[in-house]
Amino acid sequence: MSSLRWKNFLPPALYYVAILSISALPASRIKKVNSVIPLPNDKVMHLAVYTGFGFVLATLPYPSAAIGMAGSALGALDEQSQRLSPGRDVSLRDWIADVLGISLGIFLRRRRQ
Repeated sequence: MSSLRWKNFLPPALYYVAILSISALPASRIKKVNSVIPLPNDKVMHLAVYTGFGFVLATLPYPSAAIGMAGSALGALDEQSQRLSPGRDVSLRDWIADVLGISLGIFLRRRRQ
């Protein structure tokens, strides 16, 4: 395992901050964006965003299972944080889409190595 430095964690951390920033938007703001730029189905969005997150997380030199568990926990934290945003709700189905996306991202990244 290569030595880890803070810069190894910077891309996943920035990606997660972007996810949290979008998740913090109130539902009314998302509806306004959706009226200008039609967004895909909510579950497809979760799958796509978290596939990217899993891909970035998989650059870290940890076992896939550990990365998957950490990513899944961060997905759950993201879902729970939506309680704080007006009009947003917590959904087990969203979290399942997050976990599937993380798994797919890890698979795609590790398959390339």
